[in-house]
Amino acid sequence: MSKLVCVSNILDDFFKEDKITKLQELQEKMEIEFVSDNKKYLSFSFDKQLPLKDFPKGLFPFFNRGVAKVTSFCDYIIFSEHNNSLFILLIELKKGNDNVTKQLNAGKCFAEYIVSTLNRVYDLNIVPEIRQISIRQRHIKPKQKQKEVEYENNFHTFCNSKFWLKKYLK
Repeated sequence: MSKLVCVSNILDDFFKEDKITKLQELQEKMEIEFVSDNKKYLSFSFDKQLPLKDFPKGLFPFFNRGVAKVTSFCDYIIFSEHNNSLFILLIELKKGNDNVTKQLNAGKCFAEYIVSTLNRVYDLNIVPEIRQISIRQRHIKPKQKQKEVEYENNFHTFCNSKFWLKKYLK
């Protein structure tokens, strides 16, 4: 069983997708084209309208919602595999200059919990490549030659016209 199938098995269907065409942040009115190039992936998003009957106390009922930022998370967590490695891309879209670090770090904690759960449930020893990606409106470039993805401490500031999944799986 692939690592991606294992991830899919433990996550609730309500929050995951395997066919998206754009990354979007509705509150910021921001979107960017997502190109999978036939790479398999699983997109997990917290930005969903929650049915009150299924989620009467919100997304994280065990957290005190009165404490600022306790339920803040990044916009997307994308799982994919390349060369037998599991990649986890944490993505935050922002229009302005607000700091994205806390939301990306919260996504990292959640991703690490998912991996710990995979390892426990399937008796595995997965050590994923976790990448944090900031997508800011001002860095999105008009159509141009795609720039190489460079990381500093597994953090990347997006500066292209489209999000090509395969470029982040290296």
